[in-house]
Amino acid sequence: MSDQVLNVLKLTLLGLVYLFFARVLWAVWSEVRTPPARPVAQPQPNAPANGPSAATQPMQRGAAPAPVQATSASKQRRPAKGRRGRAARLVILEPRHRRGMAIALTGEITLGRDEQCTISIQDDSYVSQLHLRVYDYDGQPMVEDLGSTNGTFHNGNRLRGSKLLHQGDRIQVGTTVIEAQ
Repeated sequence: MSDQVLNVLKLTLLGLVYLFFARVLWAVWSEVRTPPARPVAQPQPNAPANGPSAATQPMQRGAAPAPVQATSASKQRRPAKGRRGRAARLVILEPRHRRGMAIALTGEITLGRDEQCTISIQDDSYVSQLHLRVYDYDGQPMVEDLGSTNGTFHNGNRLRGSKLLHQGDRIQVGTTVIEAQ
């Protein structure tokens, strides 16, 4: 082969290598960045109501909340939003098939793959059996990672210990993104 053909092949290979690295950087960037705020879908006004859901019923003192399977929330009533900066519910933003599911911040809420968790996410391998809990501390909701393998992220930062949960805060567990409202 002539030198001109070899030079063209070298430049072509170099261009492909640059395209490969650009694609890898794009994939990493799309995984690392926080998702944009999206409006939560409101339930249909003519949707049949099956009575108040477990997430909207008041907690009995000492009673554990009923487990909530991560399914479509279009048939459930949503808990009320918090007032004066205090979060009163958790709303799932991601993944798309769980978007809009709302859970009232009453009592202790656990999240994990275990069926006994209040929010059971069984189809995400990045979620531990008992991943995190949200509990009430002196009238303020707190979020705590329970020693999960892949960690919990609070507003994009890895959660260590417990943190106060404010309105608008985002919690990421595996591929699930939850917003406090």
